[in-house]
Amino acid sequence: IANMSTGKPVPIEGKTGHVGDSAVQRVAESLMVEAVAKVIGVPLAKKRLPLASGVQCEVDGVSADGKVLVEAYAHQGTMRGAQLKEISEDAFKLVTLARGRPGMRLIVAFADDLAATSFLGKSWRAEALRIWSVEVLVIDLHDDVRHDLRDAQVRQFR
Repeated sequence: IANMSTGKPVPIEGKTGHVGDSAVQRVAESLMVEAVAKVIGVPLAKKRLPLASGVQCEVDGVSADGKVLVEAYAHQGTMRGAQLKEISEDAFKLVTLARGRPGMRLIVAFADDLAATSFLGKSWRAEALRIWSVEVLVIDLHDDVRHDLRDAQVRQFR
């Protein structure tokens, strides 16, 4: 696990969107991918990658050579139910994209230590990520961004 900082706050457009709007999360996840890129020294960009069957998978951060794949999760606080499933599925997506491609680096980035706990330690999810060589990184978002994320999560809770 590595903790990284995104530095100064970045204004987030669309904070007052409809109840289910995820603009705040999308912006925060972009900041997280930028922070991962800085720490590992490799530029990353959102990209759609093909599987052998021609099916396309969108990945939050991909290096120019396609050897680094990153998925980012801006959720604040404990993950539950569908949130755990989403992360597990995205980790499975990364492993599937990496299959048969030597030298891949797979990273799942979280924006909160508490959110990452289900994928660290002695859980089956943590063991699965270790077995498949998927790194877990925690990004230290600026307090303003974290506050905006918490507000969005409260609005979105149904």
